[in-house]
Order: sequence, then C-alpha cells, then structure tokens
Amino acid sequence: MKKLLFYVLPFLSVAVFGQQKVYSFKRFEEKVMGVAALNKTYPTIGLVKLENFHQPVNIYEVEKGQVLYDYQKFARNKNFRFHQIPTYKSNHYVPVQVLFNEKGEIDYFVYGFQNGFKNKYVSDSLSIEDERRMIEISEEFCKAYNLPIKITNQRFALLISINLGMPPRMSRKNVISTLVMAENCDKPDTVKSLMLNSLYLEHFPDVVFKFKNLEKLDISNNFIEKIPNEIWHLKKLKLLSLSGNRIDYTNFKFRRNKHLKDLNLQFTSMSEMPKSLKRNRNLEVLFLGNNRINFLRNDFNRMKHLKALNLYNVKSQILPKSISKLKNLEELDLYFNDLQFLPKEVCQLSKLKTLAIANNQLWNLPEEISKMPNLQFLYAHHNRLNFLPNLPNLRLLDIGYNLFKVFPEQVYQLKDLEEFDITHNEIIEIPEGLIALNKLQKVYIRGNDFNKTEIQNVKLAMLIDSLEKRRVLVR
Repeated sequence: MKKLLFYVLPFLSVAVFGQQKVYSFKRFEEKVMGVAALNKTYPTIGLVKLENFHQPVNIYEVEKGQVLYDYQKFARNKNFRFHQIPTYKSNHYVPVQVLFNEKGEIDYFVYGFQNGFKNKYVSDSLSIEDERRMIEISEEFCKAYNLPIKITNQRFALLISINLGMPPRMSRKNVISTLVMAENCDKPDTVKSLMLNSLYLEHFPDVVFKFKNLEKLDISNNFIEKIPNEIWHLKKLKLLSLSGNRIDYTNFKFRRNKHLKDLNLQFTSMSEMPKSLKRNRNLEVLFLGNNRINFLRNDFNRMKHLKALNLYNVKSQILPKSISKLKNLEELDLYFNDLQFLPKEVCQLSKLKTLAIANNQLWNLPEEISKMPNLQFLYAHHNRLNFLPNLPNLRLLDIGYNLFKVFPEQVYQLKDLEEFDITHNEIIEIPEGLIALNKLQKVYIRGNDFNKTEIQNVKLAMLIDSLEKRRVLVR
C-alpha cells in the first residue's frame, strides 16, 4: 500500500498546485528526463575534486547552505521539522538535486538516490504522512522561491542534503552538550564549556546565562538568527562559535571587551564586517570564511592582536590594505577566493608562519614575499603560477596544479624543506637537485611529463630510489 501511495502522491500534488516540480529521482527519470539529459541540462556546479580529499569540495557551499536554510525555514513556518522525524536505528537523510533555471527559479526538486546507489530511497525512511507533507511543502517552496544570490546565467543543479531525526549526543566527561543537561546542572559555577551545536535550536537558549564562569560556548549549526547582547555579560568567555547560524547583524553588537579571544562567524550571512566587530582589539583568532563579504579599506586597522585569520571562500578579488596592520598574525587562510594578485601588504606580516593561498587565480607571487622571515608553510596549489620567488625559510611548499613548465631552481635553496608538492604541472626535466635537501621527508611529483624518454625514466627511477633509501616518501 505504501509503495502505491509513493507513486500516487506526486500526482496528488499536481492537482493541488498545478505544474509538478517535486519528484522522486526514479519518477523524474521515468517521466521527465534521464540521467544523461539531466546532467547536460542542469550541470551540477561548484564541485572541485582536490588531491588528498575523498569528496569533492563545493565552492558554492555558501549558496548551497542558503538554499537548505531557506527550505528548512520554510518548512518550519509550515510547522514541519525534519529533525523531529524518527530515523529508526541509524541516521537517514534526504538527498536532493534542486534544479534552477537561468532566472534563479526552481524548475524541479528531485529527491532520492540515482539508480546504482545501494542506499535506500528516502521513502523507506519516511512514514506515508511525513512523505505527503514533505512533497506538499516542497511544491509550495519551489513555486515561491527565487535564489537570492546570483550564480550563473545558465541552468544548473545544487545538491543539498536534508537530515532526518536528531542523532544521539555522545556523552563526554565534563562537557554539557544538550539543553536538558544544561537545565539539570546543579553546579553551574563549575562549568566552563557548553557544546550546544547542531541541536536545531531556533532561539538562543537562555539557560546559557546560568553559567557565569563560562569560557567556551559553541552554538554553531543551529537556526538562531537573533543573538542577545546579554551574551557580553559572560565576562570570562574566551571562545564563541556562532558558525552556521544566519545572524541578524543589524541588531547584534559586538561590545568592546578584553576577554573574548576566539570568534567563529563562518556561514552567518555576513555581507560586510560590522563596525562593532572591528572594535574587538583583543581577538586572537577570527573565522570569517564562507560568507560573501565586501571588505572596506580599514576593516583590520584595530585588530593588532590577531594571530589567525580565516577568509576561506569569501570570493574576494582584493584584500583590504589594512591587513598589513595585523603585525602579530601567524596564520592567514585565503583558500577559494578570486585573487588575481597577492597584495604586497601581506608581505609586511613579519610574524606570518602559514600562508594558504590555494585555489585562487594567482599568476605570480610578489618578490617581497622573499623578505618574510618567519614564513614556513606555503600552500599555493591550484593557481596559475609559473615562477617562484626566493622563499628561504620554507618547511612546506605546495605548488601543485599550476603552470610550471620549468622546474623552479629556487626550490633547491630551501635547506629546511620537509614537504614538497609540485604535482600536475608541465615539467619535463628530472628534479635531481632534490637529493641535496637533507631534511626532506615527503615529495609529491606525479602528474608531470618526466617520462618522455628512456633516459628520463632511468634518471627518475634513480632519484626516487635515492630518496626512498633515506626514507623519504615519494609519490
């Protein structure tokens, strides 16, 4: 009977809402288009396969997250909450391909796995009533929704995953991880850490203010939009993670304080740095990644105590010049941006140890980078580099997936180099000079054109053999 309803339900939706948009994958393949036509008409965008990653990285994670958030909020407003659906003995989820047209409108909402997957269809995890409600709400959502962020002028697919049910919380000593545990705590003054992340909270939990000596508060990945300014009454709070909540920054103010050191604001729909945030001069760690931020020239003027700054996937084309004011910065993450050049201001960061500039559009690195005395770790893979300045103090250098045709001789001067990656360039010559780098532990050279001739094959084999005899990992 359930199977019959599974096939009938979509057609009941059509009668109520008009043109059908919501399909199980199986029905979509039968009634609308097959897999090949789907992939051609609505290509999945944003997936980048990186070396050493099991799953592709999605550079449109922000946009994908926004669609999922908006969909779940729409469902909540209809009094339907996916996390309240039982999931039997294990976690289940609804895999969805949201198919958009050129205007950012939803053409189709296709749920369930493609043929060939061993996993069960989502209908096996839902009751008849839950599936009926999901289809009904999804039809309404598709007809009302328009993507708020412009991505492309072509048709495309975004992949989202809707979790069902609430996974059990792992019990850990001295860690409060549920609201029930927090409410039942009879010694709140002894508690220093609250881990209330991923609880599907829709409002900031007032029970937090029960813990006057709190040092660490993690309420990430909930549905909280309003953060009470009373949070600054927690005078011992050192770490605060609001990541994954769509924060209303118009009403939430970052009060100047001396206690907060570590702040995570990733995936919070930040479009610009709030003025009140800039006044937090004692911050040492700041995560702003996975937002779409328009930086202003003076954004970092006052944050002179920052040691780590994360600007991962903010899609920035330029960096504010005030980044040169971060004189104590040791780590800078600029992965997945649209930088075509690295500003010289970055090279003024004399204490910087780690610079991550991978997955940008960089054609070169400024000569001034050679004057950074403490730079030890440089991640510059997936760019357009074909030349390397002098980088005397590096311990790790990753320049894989660039445009090098000639092996950069500067590498042979890196006497402290421990790990080196130059995979997937266009280099023919054998880098025999690597054998002289005595501290080398790992070398990644595959994906080049070393084996053009028999002589080169012999030279490459000899190099690899010599390195491996020194217990250097060669790949």
